[in-house]
Amino acid sequence: MGILFVLIGAFCFALSNAYWKKVTQTIPYQVGMFFRGIFASAVFATLYFGFRESSFFTGWTVRPLSIDQNLLLTIALCIFNIFGLLFFLRGIQKAPVSIVVPVSALKVFTILTAVFIVGEVWKMPYLYAFVLSTGGLLFLYLEGSSHASSKEQKTGVLYGLASSFFWGSSYALYTYPIQWWGPLGFSLVIESTAMLFGLVLILRDGLLSSLQQYIKATHIQTYIVQGILLVAGGLAINISYQYLPIMVINILIISSQLLSVLLGFMFFKERLSLKQWLGLVLIIASFFVVATAA
Repeated sequence: MGILFVLIGAFCFALSNAYWKKVTQTIPYQVGMFFRGIFASAVFATLYFGFRESSFFTGWTVRPLSIDQNLLLTIALCIFNIFGLLFFLRGIQKAPVSIVVPVSALKVFTILTAVFIVGEVWKMPYLYAFVLSTGGLLFLYLEGSSHASSKEQKTGVLYGLASSFFWGSSYALYTYPIQWWGPLGFSLVIESTAMLFGLVLILRDGLLSSLQQYIKATHIQTYIVQGILLVAGGLAINISYQYLPIMVINILIISSQLLSVLLGFMFFKERLSLKQWLGLVLIIASFFVVATAA
């Protein structure tokens, strides 16, 4: 069951990562974060306050949200995580997605945090899966970098590594707020925090006066699509923490890179190079190794 939730989340993240490039070409990323956050927060608030007592959501909440030390720590973790998205969006604005995405997907920081801070037990199959998945990401990165300038490569790697650090470290720590609030309560907190963070960026960058021009029908459709992917993907991943170890979840999430490439192959008729095929094979192999270990 846990693996199914991870795959649902990975599929949604794969679509979202590819879609963000299109979004940021016409909409400032700060605005996209804010309006996407409004949609996602509204959905989670409706589910949490309206239906959390329903039998369908049994296990999705642990205890009601309350203002205490745990909530403050949860908000701090959410802000830390949001910097991962911030660097990712800045990265795909300045460098090809095919460079930023594989680098941001590296799980070194997740593993270090899970083992040395959370205290998760390290198993040898995790090492095999990590080596295979990292090799797969390397092949995907090499294919992307072969079509980019040296400046774009450097920029993409820097932003990708920054994103990997903030995302990877915080993902490993998700286990704590999910234990405190459950996946539904935590999802509400993190998306509400992301929405407010986007608003802060809008105010900081002087975009408030021009905000009205980004609420046309075509823009609203974009926010809804991104919001749906965020709600479905984020909630699925958060639920998976109740079933699987941290490292299993985060290595399996790398399958979103596999899905991104395959989506381009199937729907956009993109031809895959030998490097991409090798990368896909290694990622698929890592998937089976870690799935067996789980």
